[in-house]
Amino acid sequence: MDNSLLELEQKWLDELSFQRHYSKNTIINYHRDFQNFITFLTEHNNETPNIDSLKLLKVVDFRSWLSNRINNNLSPRSNVRALSSVKSFFHFLAKRGLFELQSINSVRRPKLDKLLPKPIPEQRISDFLNEPYYFERDPQWVTNRDRALYTLLYSTGLRISEALNIKTIDIAEEIKIVGKGKKDRIAILFPTTLQKIHTYVKSCPYNLQKGYLFIGVRGKQLKASYVDSRLARLRIANNLPDHTSAHAFRHSFASHLVQEGADLRSVQELLGHESLSSTQIYTDVDDYNLLKIYEKTHPLEN
Repeated sequence: MDNSLLELEQKWLDELSFQRHYSKNTIINYHRDFQNFITFLTEHNNETPNIDSLKLLKVVDFRSWLSNRINNNLSPRSNVRALSSVKSFFHFLAKRGLFELQSINSVRRPKLDKLLPKPIPEQRISDFLNEPYYFERDPQWVTNRDRALYTLLYSTGLRISEALNIKTIDIAEEIKIVGKGKKDRIAILFPTTLQKIHTYVKSCPYNLQKGYLFIGVRGKQLKASYVDSRLARLRIANNLPDHTSAHAFRHSFASHLVQEGADLRSVQELLGHESLSSTQIYTDVDDYNLLKIYEKTHPLEN
């Protein structure tokens, strides 16, 4: 890219961060997707892209880019996000009168198979949360930490990033969570969740009062990747499904609430979903479970 395009790219990323409050990970992904698009154009047209060359892009250029990604075995979900990323940049240019949107708006997004969230069965979660230890060689405070974290995830439906950003000083029956897009919501902590957190805090050898609640053995904030790596090792020993992850506790929270009759609007608020359509997938999970029960129990199916 030439310097003028680089400057526009940075202004676009700044707008996503400071005005639209996109998360750090989303901005990283958008930046990566746009860089992938620019790299493709450089090779496709055998020239360094600039603002003038972008104005000349046709529908076929955007489709060629998506075809290139498909040929490189990038997933449909990744390609949908990449197209959204690039569209975001060109909408940014259009607001400044630097681009006409007709060409890119004519590009249809790749079709996605509908992926239903996979909850962990209730009994397996209950058994897992009551294990006397997770790794036999761990100090007791580490087991207490993990149990407190898993209980918190399942009882509140928090994203793992939200849970790991909680400060110890904020722990109460109700805590404010800053979710995606800087959207605030209230998480309610059950007495059993609070009890497990207090047990962990009391047993932890570090002073947690002035920092993050969940820390590693070196006293640093726990990372999401570390949590999932531990769960990957634990799921075999504890008879948990292959899809068990920190995010699966969030899916389980929502799915089990819907199965017990919770209304969708309430679940939406608890999850911090901006759109109800994001929450409706959990009704599909419930319908699927009902169908499986029907198939197993109806006389004509036996």
